[in-house]
Amino acid sequence: MFVWRLVGWFLLVLFGIGCLAAGEAPTRVSGGAVLVLPDGLKWLNVERPLTPADLQGKVVILDFWTYGCINCIHVAEELRRLEDRFGNRLAVIGVHSPKFDHEKNLEALRSTVVRLDRRHPIVNDPDWRLMEHYGIRAWPTLAVFAPDGSWVGKVTGEGNEEKLARAIDRLLEMYRADLNDRPLPLSLEKDRFAAALLAAPGKIAVAGDGRRVAISDTLHHRVILAAADGKIERIVGSGESGWRDGPADQARLGSPQGLAFTGDALLVADPGSHTVRSIDLKSGRIRTLAGTGRVGLSRPEGEQDALHLDLRSPWDLTVRDGQVYIAMAGSHQIWRLGLDDGKIAPYAGSGREGIATGTLDDASFSQPSGLALVGDDLYVADAEASAIRRIRIDRGVVENLVGAGLFEFGDRDGPLAEAQLQHVSGIAALEGGRLAIADTYNNKVKLIDPKSGTVTTVLGTGKPGRRLGSPADTELNEPGGLTSVNGRILIADTNNHRILSLDPDSGQVEEWALRQ
Repeated sequence: MFVWRLVGWFLLVLFGIGCLAAGEAPTRVSGGAVLVLPDGLKWLNVERPLTPADLQGKVVILDFWTYGCINCIHVAEELRRLEDRFGNRLAVIGVHSPKFDHEKNLEALRSTVVRLDRRHPIVNDPDWRLMEHYGIRAWPTLAVFAPDGSWVGKVTGEGNEEKLARAIDRLLEMYRADLNDRPLPLSLEKDRFAAALLAAPGKIAVAGDGRRVAISDTLHHRVILAAADGKIERIVGSGESGWRDGPADQARLGSPQGLAFTGDALLVADPGSHTVRSIDLKSGRIRTLAGTGRVGLSRPEGEQDALHLDLRSPWDLTVRDGQVYIAMAGSHQIWRLGLDDGKIAPYAGSGREGIATGTLDDASFSQPSGLALVGDDLYVADAEASAIRRIRIDRGVVENLVGAGLFEFGDRDGPLAEAQLQHVSGIAALEGGRLAIADTYNNKVKLIDPKSGTVTTVLGTGKPGRRLGSPADTELNEPGGLTSVNGRILIADTNNHRILSLDPDSGQVEEWALRQ
C-alpha cells in the first residue's frame, strides 16, 4: 500500500482503515456521501462516460489506484474474482489517481490498462478530484456504494476479498427488489491488440553465446524465442493467461516479465501467476520452479520448499552459481532460489517499503523490478523509489547509487547523488562496468558509470511517442527491460510494442524486427 501523507496514514490506522468490518452487516447511510462522478473526466474501456444513473441498482466499488503500484495490481486480481462471482449486479470502476507525473498521461494509462488486462470501466482522475471528495489517503482504497448510490464504507490495501464478498451479498439481499442486471456499455481497449505479433513486451534477455534472444510477450501471456537476426524459433505459451505447465503450445503464463538463460533452460518471472517457471530450450516444455499460483500474503522466515510457498509478483531474475536472485516486487524484497535443492527464502530487504541502506536484513526496497549482476555486485532497479540500488553480495550490505525516497523523482542527469529517475524498471550490465537502465516513466534509456559516478541519457526525448531517428530525437513509450549483446543494447519499448537496438557508442538506433 502506498501512503502519500504520513498524518493521513496514522489517522487511518487509529480510526479504522475500513468501514466494512468482518461479519458486520452494511447499513443504509442517510445524509452521508453519495456516489458522484464529475463531468469532464476521461474514461477508458467504455463507449461513453458513465453517470450515477447507469449504476443505479448495482453495488458499486470505486477502486482508487495508481498504475505503478504493485498492491493495486494485486487488488485488481481480487476484484476480477468478485466481478466473476457477482456478474452485472456488481460494477467495479477503477479511479486512476496518479502518483507519478507520467501516469497522468491518458495514452500511457490506456496502454497500461491493456497491459494489466483491466476489463472494467476506468476513469482518469489526474487532479485527484474524486480522491479528495471521498477523503481517500492511500493506494489502493476501495469505496463501496449501495444500489441506491448511498455510501457503505471503504477498505484499504490487499486481502479484503472475502470481507467485500460478504458485504456485497448482504447489500444484494437488502436491495433485491431494486437490482439492475443490465451490462454496462463496455468497449475494451485491449481488443485493439489481439492480432499483433508482439504486445507490450516487458523484458528481454540474450543467451550467453549471443545466438538466441528471449522476449516476454507480456500482453499475449507468452515468451518468444528468436535467433539473433530476429527470426522466431519458438513461442512458449498458449496465449491464455493462467498457470499451467506442459508443452509449449498448451502451457499458460500470466503476464511474464523477467527472463534469464541458464544452461539448457530459460527461467521466467511470471508475476501474473505469482510463480517462477523454467522453459526447456530443447523441447519448449515449461515447468514450475517456485510458487503455487496464489499471491502470498505472509512473510516467511527461513528457507522453504519453493513449490509449496505462495509468492508475491516475482518481476525479474538473474542467476549466479546455481542461485536465482529474484526481484520480488510485491514483497519489496530480493529473494534467492536454489536450483539444486529447490529451496527459496528472502535474501535482502526487510519487507518494509522504503529505501533504507545497511545490512541485508535492515535494508528496504520499493517494488524492485530489474536486476543485473556484475561480479560480486547485484544491481537493482527499485521502481517505486525511482532508485538504483547495489547489493554487495560478498559483504552482505545494500547501498544506494541513485534515488532519495518514494516521492523524490524527476528527470535529471549528472552526478549520482544529484540525478533523478522516474519509476526505473529495467537494468542491464554493459562491457566496461557501465549499466544501461530503462528509465521507464521518463521514456528514456540512460547509462550509469559507477566509476565516474554519473548518469547520462543515451536515448529518448522524454516524451512518450514512437518516432525513430537520432538518439536525441527517438521517442520511447515506457521502456521496461533491456539487455546487452555484442556491444549493442536491445530495448523492450513496452507501450510501442517493439524492440529497439542501440549502439551506445555510435548512437545508431534501429528497430530490431521479429519475423516468422
